[in-house]
Amino acid sequence: MQSESGKRTTVMIACTTNETVRVSDPAVYYETDVLHLIYHRGTDARAALYDSLVDEIRRRISEKRDTEIVLHDETVYRYNVMLRTVNDIIRSIRDEYGEFADIFVNISSGTPEYIAAAMCACMMNQGAVPFTVSVKEHTIPPEEYMRMTSVDGRIVGDAKSVNTPKMVETFAIDRPDEDLVRYLSFFSRLGDRPCTPSTLVDLLSSAEVWIYTPSRTSNPGRNSAWVACKRAVIDPLVGKGWLRPGRTKNRWQVTPTGRMVLDVFCDEDDDRDLMEVYETIRVSRNNICCCMAAPRDRPDE
Repeated sequence: MQSESGKRTTVMIACTTNETVRVSDPAVYYETDVLHLIYHRGTDARAALYDSLVDEIRRRISEKRDTEIVLHDETVYRYNVMLRTVNDIIRSIRDEYGEFADIFVNISSGTPEYIAAAMCACMMNQGAVPFTVSVKEHTIPPEEYMRMTSVDGRIVGDAKSVNTPKMVETFAIDRPDEDLVRYLSFFSRLGDRPCTPSTLVDLLSSAEVWIYTPSRTSNPGRNSAWVACKRAVIDPLVGKGWLRPGRTKNRWQVTPTGRMVLDVFCDEDDDRDLMEVYETIRVSRNNICCCMAAPRDRPDE
């Protein structure tokens, strides 16, 4: 059911195994209306511990705001279960609120299986925003932690023993097209400099990032190179949300998503080479412009 008033609902998805403030503080910060909290109560002696954690999260949030908390008792140590659970929650949110929901997914709390599944689910569901929250202060001092997690004088960490490893079945998520990443890297070098369509085409060609090759069926004209550039370079980058028009005409801006793509997928050597080529071209063009703008010497009288 969609909101007739247009009012948006903030929904958060999180998981807990032994965290409280990593869940409660972000819920308050984002002014969460509904919190979907995943945990596994189980039936062993630790069930009371997990109930206490959930109660503490509920108490901390209720001190600051009125948030509905929906509990999901699931096997948090199984990746496939977590991926299905997070996907199902996101779909249920979309079914209930339509486009009038802001979905935030906590990928700093819970088990490693949940964290990996939650990040994957965000990549599969456009509009679900993953976020992280780091620890500012720990509850257990280092020396006390060392004492509590040592066996025969050796530090072994939280776990004393583990079960047999199990392979995680995955499915393919395509890497970004290498050509598009290279185009995006070029625009990151432009910065906020204005660049007319003809200049942009010339720079792309000079840097050998993208070269205009007229097709046999194309109609030659002054704007044909720009039309082809827009179709092959600009439109795909804008369509993916990696690039957007700048504040004024003939400016382009790499989006935060585009920056993330460059951080992860841009080859450092290729990027360094491109930066050197672009700077060489820029200096050359500036020198030409300065020469053209300089006043001519008057002939001797």
